[in-house]
Amino acid sequence: MLAAVRKALDLLQKNVQVVSPHESGLVAYTCISAGMSPDDPYVKGLIDKILLKIKTDSYVPEFHHNYEAGVDAMALVAADKAKYRDKIQHIANYLLKNQQVNGSWDYPAQKNGGDTSITQYGMLGLWAAARAGVEIPMKALDQSAIWHVQTQLRNGAFCYQPLGVETSMKHSMTMAGVGSLGIARLLMSRNAQELESLEEPDAKTKKNEKAFGVLERVTAKETPDQPFAAAPTDANYKPQVSSRDLDAAMRRGLGWLVTNYTVDKNATGWHLYYLYGLERAASLANLEKIGGHDWYTEGYRVLLKVQDADGGWTDTGGKISATCFAVLFLVRATEKLVPNAPSPRAAPKAATFGGGLLAGGRGLPTDLANVDTKDGNVTAKKMNTPLDKLLAELENPKSEKIESAQAALVEAVQVGQREQLIGQKDLLLKLAKDSRVDVRRTAFWALARCNDLRVAPVLIQGLMDVDFDAAVEARNALCVLSRRPRGFGLPDDLIAKLAENASQAEKDSAFEKWRDADLRRWREWYQSVRPYSERDKLPD
Repeated sequence: MLAAVRKALDLLQKNVQVVSPHESGLVAYTCISAGMSPDDPYVKGLIDKILLKIKTDSYVPEFHHNYEAGVDAMALVAADKAKYRDKIQHIANYLLKNQQVNGSWDYPAQKNGGDTSITQYGMLGLWAAARAGVEIPMKALDQSAIWHVQTQLRNGAFCYQPLGVETSMKHSMTMAGVGSLGIARLLMSRNAQELESLEEPDAKTKKNEKAFGVLERVTAKETPDQPFAAAPTDANYKPQVSSRDLDAAMRRGLGWLVTNYTVDKNATGWHLYYLYGLERAASLANLEKIGGHDWYTEGYRVLLKVQDADGGWTDTGGKISATCFAVLFLVRATEKLVPNAPSPRAAPKAATFGGGLLAGGRGLPTDLANVDTKDGNVTAKKMNTPLDKLLAELENPKSEKIESAQAALVEAVQVGQREQLIGQKDLLLKLAKDSRVDVRRTAFWALARCNDLRVAPVLIQGLMDVDFDAAVEARNALCVLSRRPRGFGLPDDLIAKLAENASQAEKDSAFEKWRDADLRRWREWYQSVRPYSERDKLPD
């Protein structure tokens, strides 16, 4: 991921003359979100372009009106929210002035009844301003929330101009709508502690599973149906939308995505714009998975495949904006802004198997004696099925028995059916490239037990898996295949040794160093033991 982002940032800097003033906010925000300093000459030049739009007492965008205002506010807040506080206030005033009576935003002098796409950037701009200490009127937030709730389609989706001519449901607009609802939910709460995951299980609310169980394994915490606290400047205003209304609308939108889930370029239109919207919606809802899909890993893999040779991305809307949207997805820009949002590597994530934590903390078991099936470490009911049928179940993209098949496969191999894996090697090699991380991890585990050195290149390739747990599983598999239980002495997880307050950049860097060192050692090992016929098959 870091290499892809670095290439993209290099492209943006090499094309400084191509970035127009109306794109300067988006590019600046992208660069800062990706770790560049606001004092970097390139970023500072972009910020200066934004400041030229702010006169004595007003903000005058160059071209893209409310879109431009939203990203300009985001950029200034990311650069230095205290230094640019007055400038950010002017942008907020511009957005508040342009908000329609019905709570939406639209193109100037057009009467579409509101535009879901433009409205999301109005809300993003107000959210940024709020982070800088600008007081956002409760009425403005409430009116926007009302518009979203009223224009959401019955199936949970959103369209581009729900009261105009563009009324077909779209992936990008649904994520825009869910994201805007999430921003309203956050800002209207006035209390960061109220922002809880929509997917957080709670034993006390299991009775609500039928009502809220749209997402996989969801038992949502009940939200009191109470009005939000009004801002000091409009203390007499009584919001018409409750926190429960917003939660329900967000779940409906996410429920539509469960049924219509995709990260495919050809299925969405405005593909990279959609992926950034997906990152925002999932981060604001505190979701690592949607309908069983690891949305980040799957989106990450797609982005790496379609990245241009020059480091950018090409999509509807132009190369500069497409590259920015891709980078913002990769660095999970929104997640950093959401109170209580989970971080993918904030602490070592224990691998899960069958719904429970594995004994030993990470990786599939090397021996069933290490798994406590009585205390909930492996909770999936094992399938009494021949090994080839178990692998076929894993291969089935619509299977709802993945966990059971995994548990049964491990047991079958450990109790004496290991030799059957040899005949299934081709299928296992295919499963090692599956889009589902749990399937890839299981394939790595099984390949190690085929007792065939020729599968080592696939496992070495697995060290570069975008999912940290899958990369660790590939490393564990190489330890089994090579008969080197401790590998080459590297710790299981460098991140675990970092300070609790380590930055995301430090965690990413530690992960990359761990991966690079392990990758080099395993390549060297395979060079020394590989069959002569396999000499050209080691991954670069």
